[in-house]
Amino acid sequence: MAEFNISVTHTTTGKEIEIAVEPEFTINSVLEVIAENLKLKDRFVLATKDNQILDPDATIADVGLKEGDSLLLMPDPTGG
Repeated sequence: MAEFNISVTHTTTGKEIEIAVEPEFTINSVLEVIAENLKLKDRFVLATKDNQILDPDATIADVGLKEGDSLLLMPDPTGG
């Protein structure tokens, strides 16, 4: 499957990063890459622009992401 880019906005800092993903990647694996890239210490979740939190076990294809889509990186509301 083809790789494509999505953008992720860190809701706490406003920093936006672009990340290359593939349809079979899980949301959790994307979170791990972002956490490493931004050196995050706390637990975070990925959500759609309308604040719908994405299931960490779902794949990029499962949630229907495509080239150019944007997600929000926000602190895990359930705590850590």
